[in-house]
Amino acid sequence: MSVSNVLVIGASRGIGLQIVAEYLTKYPSAKIYATARDVSKATELAKLASSSNGRVTIVSLIADDMKSNEAAADEIKKTTGALDHVIYNAGVLGGWGNLLEIGIEGLKTNMETNVYGAYYAAVVFSPFLLASTYSKKSLVLMSSTFGSLALATEQFKTHEVLFGSTGADPCAQYNISKTALNRLGKELDGVLNPKGVPVILVHPGLVKTDMNPVGNIDVIESANGVFKAIDAFSPSEKNFVSYTGEAIPW
Repeated sequence: MSVSNVLVIGASRGIGLQIVAEYLTKYPSAKIYATARDVSKATELAKLASSSNGRVTIVSLIADDMKSNEAAADEIKKTTGALDHVIYNAGVLGGWGNLLEIGIEGLKTNMETNVYGAYYAAVVFSPFLLASTYSKKSLVLMSSTFGSLALATEQFKTHEVLFGSTGADPCAQYNISKTALNRLGKELDGVLNPKGVPVILVHPGLVKTDMNPVGNIDVIESANGVFKAIDAFSPSEKNFVSYTGEAIPW
């Protein structure tokens, strides 16, 4: 049995856009619902959809707005009641600078999209996953090694060098949101996994995107790895993994 329906939240550019392309190639009969915050600006996604023979449906969705998630679900219900994979790729990186100097607004922004948005998606779209008969269905949350507490000291030092800061990790507020996302994923997995829907937290690598100009891999390598990690995942395995398939310490 193959994947029939996939939802990629945050697909207008970067990793999300390339994940849509991966599913189009790897699952030739799959239908992909791809969301964008502002559909009118999702020009690359529109091009991909127009060349997909109707397999890609673009859906408007503001990740950090519950009502927008519900409206997107209503739109998807017009054509299917089941999703085999739901991939939450929406994310922001705000609040750049010394944690004690930059104020709370960046942290709020990171939490609203990176954590609250993932929660809204889980609440709204888990019924679609539960309705799926695909044997390897899953809810996927795009995380980061930046959220690992086990790696925090090592990464603090690395980020000082990488970003040219001293005595501070300038992406601390982003890191905090990803740690919170990891815990959310664990709690959701505790609820959904016994019902046949494992929750996978995937680190996509340090990808060169508009949000991360210092990345060391491109979106094609990242998306290809993310796709393989999702496709190969077994519920018996640790559910915080890298795009390379390796387990990441919490």
